[in-house]
Amino acid sequence: MAHRICLALFLLLPASTQAQTPTLVDVGGHRLDVLQVGAGPQTVVLEGGLANPLDSWKKVWPDLAAFTTVVAYSRAGVGRSDPLLGPHTARMAVEDLHHLLLALHRSPPFVLVGKSYGGILVRLYTSLYPKEVVGLVLVDGTHEQQVQRWGQLDSTYPAAFRAYFDSLLPAKAGADAAELRESIGIQAAGRVPGMLPLPDIPLAVITSMQASAHPNYINQTVAGHQVWRALHDEWFQRSTNAIHLVTTQSSHAVEDEQPGLIVQAVRFVLDRLHD
Repeated sequence: MAHRICLALFLLLPASTQAQTPTLVDVGGHRLDVLQVGAGPQTVVLEGGLANPLDSWKKVWPDLAAFTTVVAYSRAGVGRSDPLLGPHTARMAVEDLHHLLLALHRSPPFVLVGKSYGGILVRLYTSLYPKEVVGLVLVDGTHEQQVQRWGQLDSTYPAAFRAYFDSLLPAKAGADAAELRESIGIQAAGRVPGMLPLPDIPLAVITSMQASAHPNYINQTVAGHQVWRALHDEWFQRSTNAIHLVTTQSSHAVEDEQPGLIVQAVRFVLDRLHD
């Protein structure tokens, strides 16, 4: 029977170890660094945050590999992946992942796990290739309307957000700068071209509610985190077979500080595929 659950969980699961053997795979003119581990018919794909290489999942994939097949990779220009000239749009990243999975001969449908900006990418992948996605895990995922929603609490926030991230760009280069520009553009527009509402598929949403003791901006406050949770809850409400894991035990870096929570979320989604 389909069901929906909302829990606040504060657990860590023990980590296992496994040799890491990434390889470079051609996806049509450039190569992406990819790690394939584990075994099983279901492939779980790990999509990192802004300019985060596959190593950002190093505390997560060993435990996932104990019960499923895992693909972790670095987007173009990130980590050991080949660089690209020009913009790095969300759609380009999604198409690269599609070509990568084809090159790896991985058979869909997939369970996609997206952290932060990676949450935008896995949702866009689901919109563009709906038959290829059977479940989603959104790890403190970026929402395209978050700046606008925080602006409703503090009218100065959108301008402050833009000024802050614009100030970071001169010190960045390559994919780091290109992905940041794409994220800023998405936030300014409040939408992602091609993005559709989430389908009713098994879903796990993880939300950090760890507010800053000394906030500089509204998004770092308790009230700002309540908006953050509400945005994530909108995704949760899209599925009749979902779980919303809310934690105060980790910051935005859930994959480093509470990796077991991500493992639990993936288990939840995989278990629902057999309901």
